[in-house]
Amino acid sequence: KFPEIDIALSNGFRFCQPRSTPDHTGNIPITSGYIFDMLPVDSTVRTARITGKQLVDWLEKELNNVFAKNAGQRFGGWVVKFKGINVTFKAFEEMGRRIQSITFKGKPVELDATYSILACEREGDPEDMLCRIKNVTNAKNTTATLHKVMREYLTEHKIVTPTPERNAIIVDAPQTLLTQVSGVDYVFK
Repeated sequence: KFPEIDIALSNGFRFCQPRSTPDHTGNIPITSGYIFDMLPVDSTVRTARITGKQLVDWLEKELNNVFAKNAGQRFGGWVVKFKGINVTFKAFEEMGRRIQSITFKGKPVELDATYSILACEREGDPEDMLCRIKNVTNAKNTTATLHKVMREYLTEHKIVTPTPERNAIIVDAPQTLLTQVSGVDYVFK
């Protein structure tokens, strides 16, 4: 939908659990109601430009929001989702040392380079903030919204599968890690 954009970001939100009950066809239907359950706010899609340094700093903070040893520093529980970059990271390193690599089109992200990004507008954010990234430049709203983009995608792709693209690789824990909690005698499955 936005071929001119380098990196698409999602702030990791999800407001409902994944569906798991197939219908009579064996597929799991995605209804309009489910789209509203998953994304109750039909936010405007917004674009901006950031530097590689802003991207690295933001991603380190986002990883800390999920994996901080101090539970008081955790913010939510999902790693942000993205398309256009590939990241390897250590979940259980200290803040500022988690990212092992970030590549864009197969090459390391350049700290001084600028990249175009796309994310949802969050009501109340300053004009120069996008997806919790401060001091973005050239920020603009598009005519698209989250629901509109999702419906267009589902119209074009009648069957989708939730197989992760593996553009975020954790190197010090299983790829299937579902929690930051460790040292307990139970396992999420």
